[in-house]
Amino acid sequence: MIKSVNYDQAEILLNIMELNGISCFDADITYGNGSFYKNSVPEPSLKFDISPQVEGVIKCSSDALPIEDSSLSSIVFDPPFLTYVKEARDHNSIMAKRFGGYWRYDDLMRHYKRTIDECYRVSGKKGKLIFKCQDIVHNHKLQPTHINIINYCAPMFRLKDMFILAAKSRMPIPQQEGTKKKVQKHARIHHSYFLVLERK
Repeated sequence: MIKSVNYDQAEILLNIMELNGISCFDADITYGNGSFYKNSVPEPSLKFDISPQVEGVIKCSSDALPIEDSSLSSIVFDPPFLTYVKEARDHNSIMAKRFGGYWRYDDLMRHYKRTIDECYRVSGKKGKLIFKCQDIVHNHKLQPTHINIINYCAPMFRLKDMFILAAKSRMPIPQQEGTKKKVQKHARIHHSYFLVLERK
């Protein structure tokens, strides 16, 4: 029985492949170091990244793919989700180098929307877009990213499935400056989403 909640992202990807008859994904447009494919998930046919880290990855942005219209049947998109990330900010430099990110939430959503538009262009009829995302707290407000994505996609893609990746470890609670007391104003986010979107 395939369940919607899992602690293993490789298992989620394999479940998505099984449910959708995918032997390997046509393209991963934010390939990174290939961490998705280190635990039995087959390598995608095409690999793209704005900053290639390994051989065989084509350099390009996810919102400007060197691919013909309506030519792909399955795409994986795992973009950065962090905000307030800038290499000049010392307290975020390690996170920025490891994951990348955006300065503001509207920068994040602008890139996501441009990429969704591009995925619509290159996807064939009923093509699948597997979009990994995470809700975040930005500027003291909860941003329900997965809902924003689903709403934006509605004219182009229908939500076919949704998986939740639960975190195995807890993120630290930030400390109030000048004290040792930990301050928490929002529930800790311990999960991310794999949205399975199907082109209309």
